[in-house]
Amino acid sequence: MNIFRLAAAAVALLCCTALSAQTNYEEAIREDPERAAGVHHSYEYIPAAETPAPRGYKPFYVSHYGRHGSRRATKSSAERGFEYMSAAHEAGILTPLGEELYEAVVRIHDDHVGMVGELTARGGREHRAIAQRLYERHPRVWRDRNRTQVHVQSSNIPRCLVSMANFTASLDDQAPRLMFDFVTGDKYLDLMAHDYYDDDAVSAASAALMRKMAYESVDPSRFMEAIFKVDAARVGELVSDPFNIIYQVFLTGGIRQCTETENAEIFGRFFTIEELIALYRCYNARVYHSMGNAAEYSANHLWAACGLLRDFIDRTDAALEKNSRTAADLRFGHDSGILPLVGLMDLVGPGDCVPAEQASDSWQSYRRVPMGSNLQLVFFKKKRGETLVKIYYNEEETLVRGLEPVQGPYYSWSALKEHFQRRIDTYEHYFD
Repeated sequence: MNIFRLAAAAVALLCCTALSAQTNYEEAIREDPERAAGVHHSYEYIPAAETPAPRGYKPFYVSHYGRHGSRRATKSSAERGFEYMSAAHEAGILTPLGEELYEAVVRIHDDHVGMVGELTARGGREHRAIAQRLYERHPRVWRDRNRTQVHVQSSNIPRCLVSMANFTASLDDQAPRLMFDFVTGDKYLDLMAHDYYDDDAVSAASAALMRKMAYESVDPSRFMEAIFKVDAARVGELVSDPFNIIYQVFLTGGIRQCTETENAEIFGRFFTIEELIALYRCYNARVYHSMGNAAEYSANHLWAACGLLRDFIDRTDAALEKNSRTAADLRFGHDSGILPLVGLMDLVGPGDCVPAEQASDSWQSYRRVPMGSNLQLVFFKKKRGETLVKIYYNEEETLVRGLEPVQGPYYSWSALKEHFQRRIDTYEHYFD
């Protein structure tokens, strides 16, 4: 092995070590309480090691999937916290601190009127920045005069379409020769985020797991005494379970970072760090259980991603044809699309499989599936030699479990394709 290969191997080893080392979620939330929001955490770009390609290899094609950027809350979580706090305000049972919380919730709610679930300005900035860094990381892909076509597929949900618009506009600013082909519709919503795992059984089981964990670890007494000036029985006239109030206010507080609503911070003012950590652990388990590669429902979720992974294979093979003019295939969807996908791919880290109740020890939603989370497969070639591919997840070089790379984080496309096909063959007929 020459000096170049030794150096590349050393960099790759350091990178892989960093990827495998799991962040202590309690320390991470103490450092930044906004991380307790989990899937509602705004995209947090962390610069990572970049392993040079093997000698002679140049990038020429990108296959991508991006979750929409920061958005407003969906209907249920946008309304319930507001409804609880409004009822308590009207009943006159809030303490002075409770009234401050009510005012913060009202400000966040006002930002949602007529805009529930829609992308925020922050979400647009996130996608522009991700695209800008993708361009800067591999400018050769976007400057190739022989490859100017970019095929773009999106869920037909508006937050995905606006994310798509921001991402592609950023690329167009840098490489105006690119020709974009946009498609959307119900067909693409199904492709980007197959909805099987969101059925009643899985949803109910995920909610039950979270509630079980909450009863074991979330003490509502301090919060209730600080916010309400009457006893629990009086509050119980509004809601039978104190956890419902705490949880809905927690969701409202988590989405504030996405809306950037002024004078409406909730996490740092009305919850203690210990309460945020306990709530996050329960919520993280629910997210992982309902969408990730959790041991309890792994096969359900991986089955749902088979069509999407096949789309990656088919479009890549087309882009590798001798006369192809395709520079990139871009996809825009949801957390419920990207999490099953990385599980099916068996990516180290985001695709890990553990029991959901233990997830927070090794799998953190604020890191694995924040707003704007993304998957990028970058392909490399040289005059003679096989096509290589490097996988980035949230802009970090990422490995595939059980598959030997050619060098560092670079895989043979033929070997990676075989791995993907084996995974599809294992799960696509799971419910036949």
